[in-house]
Amino acid sequence: MTLSLPTVLQVFASSGSALRALTAWGRKLRGDRRALVLELGDNLKYLDMVADDRVALGEVVDKLSAAEYERLARAGFNFNSLKRGRIRPFPSLEGTNMASWPGKTTGELVESIYDRLRDLKVRYPHLGHDDGHRWGVRVNNIRKRIWLLLRHVDLT
Repeated sequence: MTLSLPTVLQVFASSGSALRALTAWGRKLRGDRRALVLELGDNLKYLDMVADDRVALGEVVDKLSAAEYERLARAGFNFNSLKRGRIRPFPSLEGTNMASWPGKTTGELVESIYDRLRDLKVRYPHLGHDDGHRWGVRVNNIRKRIWLLLRHVDLT
């Protein structure tokens, strides 16, 4: 499957660059923000294995985690504290499935990432045999949102 990718996100599409950026970002953070970024990094590793290394989604779907996100959400954590300000209108997002993100907050993006992760964890075990759900596309859409988060916090 060919991955259509806005130019602004291509820096993270190469093998390991997004993971390196997440690791570097995590080192700069402390406490709850660090825990969330490390969880995002672990999730990205599993999604990358599915997308790049042809590991079956069924082998990693149970390893995808939203525990830190859910803990922080219950505690009233402000996900916008990861990066203040709204997502910039990167020109290469126009005309892509990421075109709706400029102007939205960091919190909205993080919530979308985790909504999609949780949806994958719920649906795949029951509908994994159904190719109509385009699991590879779903995996790549989550990856692109994580890459957009990295770009938004200026980790290029």
